[in-house]
Amino acid sequence: MLTNELTLEPQVFDAKLHSMDKSLLAAPLTFFDALNTPDDSERLRRMKLLRARALEQGMPPQEYEERCNTYLSNWEADPGYCLTIARAAKRREAMHEVGLTPMAYVETRQAEYLIEPYLPLDAITILAGVAGAGKTWLALKWAADISAGRAARDGQPGLVYYFTQENDPHIVLAPRLEKLGARMENIAVATQISDAPTVTMCDPRLEQLAQNPTCHPALVVFDPIQSYLEKHVKMNQADDVRPMMDYLARFAARHHCAVLLVSHINKPSLAAGSASDRILGSSDFRNAARSIIFAGNDPEDPDTRVFAQDKNSLGPAGPSMRFAIRDGGVEIMDKCDFTADEIIRPRLSAPRGPAPTTRDRAVGLLGELLKTPGWVKASEAYRAAEHEGISETTLRKAFNEMKLARYEHNKGLKGSYTIWYQPRQVSPAQFEQLALARVD
Repeated sequence: MLTNELTLEPQVFDAKLHSMDKSLLAAPLTFFDALNTPDDSERLRRMKLLRARALEQGMPPQEYEERCNTYLSNWEADPGYCLTIARAAKRREAMHEVGLTPMAYVETRQAEYLIEPYLPLDAITILAGVAGAGKTWLALKWAADISAGRAARDGQPGLVYYFTQENDPHIVLAPRLEKLGARMENIAVATQISDAPTVTMCDPRLEQLAQNPTCHPALVVFDPIQSYLEKHVKMNQADDVRPMMDYLARFAARHHCAVLLVSHINKPSLAAGSASDRILGSSDFRNAARSIIFAGNDPEDPDTRVFAQDKNSLGPAGPSMRFAIRDGGVEIMDKCDFTADEIIRPRLSAPRGPAPTTRDRAVGLLGELLKTPGWVKASEAYRAAEHEGISETTLRKAFNEMKLARYEHNKGLKGSYTIWYQPRQVSPAQFEQLALARVD
């Protein structure tokens, strides 16, 4: 083989060889360095030196001979191919120095979740919402399910670190977790010890704990974000926030766990274009998070709450879900169509012009349909509601709120249908003569 850019001078080869440990001495790239010279005598000298060095480092002679023979057969078959492979290996080594890896060596795999698709593993999730929307209840519900193995497909329980400054572990957390059916030994909460420094999101003590095989976390919760920032971090400064979030993302990836940050939100303003824009602090909080979930109120039912996923960078967003806090526990109810923007929208007083709820829109729609002649086919009302993005459930609630009546035409016969009407506008006596003629 002719001299090429990877050919080492004899003294450079010798120095490199003496700096290697046993694992590298019989690596393909080392054999290449020994053979990659145009001088046959130099090639022989290098191969002898390599064998002596490998045996000196404790490599069994048979193992060395097997590796050597394998590489020599490849070399004799196609030296040019060995050169191509060596160039790729050298390039990979150089890139590794600055943290780069060629995509050919990056394994493709599917995203994994603790709770699909809301809590991704190896990543950060933000749970945000207005005060009193049930953020902590929801975080504790997920923590309880993870601790008891209810969240895992294989039923294996996971360990949860729960850091909070806003909720007393004795008065608030313990009773709630018991009600939620948590496996209490699998949830570790931050106790408020005055003489111990508060753990921060980038605290080396947290890294040391996670490295302990008996303390490997499945979920780490910081509730709320601002209580666990480093002292120098200003949460509105991107230069402060981004390095912290990058570190936290690497922590999640190193330990194959999920990190959940609980956040309050700003008051609405003209500058806030979407729900995510209202998360407190720099935009780098939401940019670094792979999943963002909002907890808020059901616009149609003040006694029900909703959580909605506003961002999932790893796949399709999950459905919005209604939930209720009852008897000291959390009941996850049914899916709904509310967006994050809708569930955190403030309820303004009437004089200030409140944004209409879906139920208000349903009442307005029925009012328009009933203006003339005072009745409407139920099937037509449902079609109009679907066109306006109003569910059948909401439309029926509007029916009851408006105190409408129903008339079954040809009940039990083919071609029957239901009519909704305003009793104040159409009397049952008039209906047979007026309404039915118009409906047909």
